[in-house]
Amino acid sequence: MTEAQKRPAAGQAAHELVSPRDRRLILAMAMSGSLLGNIGFTGLNLALPGMERELSLSAALLGWVPLSMFMAMAAVAAPGAKLADILGRRRTTIAALIVSLVGLAISALAWDAAGVLFGRVLAGLGVAMVFTNATSMVTSVHPPQMRGRVLGYTIASVYLGLSLGPVVCGYLVGWFGWRSVFWLSFAGFIPPLALILPVRVEQRPAQGQKLNGLSSFLWVASVLCLFFGLPNITHLLPGGPIMVAVGLVLAWGYVRHSLTSENPVLDVRLFTASRRFAFSSLASFISYCASMGTGFILSLYLQYTKGLPTATAGLLLVAQPVFMTILTPFAGRLSDRVDAGLMASFGMGVLCVTTVLLAVFLTPEASLTLFIVLSMLLGLGFAVFSAPNSNAIIGSAPPGQVGQASGILTAARLCGQVFSISLTTLIFTVVIGPGEITPDRYPAFMEAATLCLTIFAPIMFIGILASLARGKRDA
Repeated sequence: MTEAQKRPAAGQAAHELVSPRDRRLILAMAMSGSLLGNIGFTGLNLALPGMERELSLSAALLGWVPLSMFMAMAAVAAPGAKLADILGRRRTTIAALIVSLVGLAISALAWDAAGVLFGRVLAGLGVAMVFTNATSMVTSVHPPQMRGRVLGYTIASVYLGLSLGPVVCGYLVGWFGWRSVFWLSFAGFIPPLALILPVRVEQRPAQGQKLNGLSSFLWVASVLCLFFGLPNITHLLPGGPIMVAVGLVLAWGYVRHSLTSENPVLDVRLFTASRRFAFSSLASFISYCASMGTGFILSLYLQYTKGLPTATAGLLLVAQPVFMTILTPFAGRLSDRVDAGLMASFGMGVLCVTTVLLAVFLTPEASLTLFIVLSMLLGLGFAVFSAPNSNAIIGSAPPGQVGQASGILTAARLCGQVFSISLTTLIFTVVIGPGEITPDRYPAFMEAATLCLTIFAPIMFIGILASLARGKRDA
């Protein structure tokens, strides 16, 4: 089929040109990548104590293990989405999967902290483009009335991976050590690669355009300066506050440039064109500002404070993602029929209340039954929030800018996750101090964990306001 034949005729939607076979392959690729890739990513938290002991990591460096990958993903999310629209989403997904496999192999074979972090950064560059392309491809090859459903399936696959991750990785770490988590992630990206290779359709909505160099530089530099400076804002790096300030200035410069540029890597004019898009994206960012740090804390709480082995901790951590897996497809399908914004606001409210309860009741004496109940409430909140909010973001973007909307959705999620881990790392550094988290420092760990949750709760409340402010569905 020629490029001219692939272009929609007058009155013909782009998704009508895609064969049912390619739709199935693309959805299977997105679901398998989300499922298998996230099994290993979730299990990383269970591998951290073993990495800390073998590689002699300090409390600060421990936070950099997850942070390094998410920082790389946040930095490349916007330029990567634009590059995929220019070069083709299928071919860039293939390249990104190969880069991810190389990075994961490097982390698995590393013998020091530098090797692990380098592999994590390389994998993050690939994974960001894989997940961004998966969202844009799935939503663009299906009709609008199925958008919430396919997003629900994809996000449910993420949560199923999160459900299996603690159990599978808990046993793997106990039997084979922390390196097995990286090999599991490596194996998880092979099926998506096999599924995307036979896809015939190649989507290039920005064909003929060039990647904006200045726009890309401002985005990447602002993300790296801001999120590298935040966890180092104390005594670890004297220039930490300066880097945060420089990052904010560069971010302001990016917004100014994007408003006047004809071809920015991520068009911020989408925010000014649709109030619903702007506040839905803000709600997504805020939700992940608290969620990533909470998961990091809960995993360490079970292993440090409760003294549970990794396998047992993994079983207990399953409660949250299991609820998310079961409920998300229903929430996604329901958001095709009722207002997605209202559903997402309710979900954010559940998350806020649960975070408050965690800050109050998560103590060394707390029962494991209470831990499971609160984890299930977190799962309920995320299930009702994620798919409807994603549907609101993609649905409020013009059809020709689905790739941009997917890039913004990914960037909002990743920047929120990076901010969450950066803030958690900063608090750990201040409260616990340098060095490993040894048993004599467990009380300090609990103090830091409670402080983090106390800060996350009002952040979630702001998220409720942002979610409610989006208004009703655009006409």
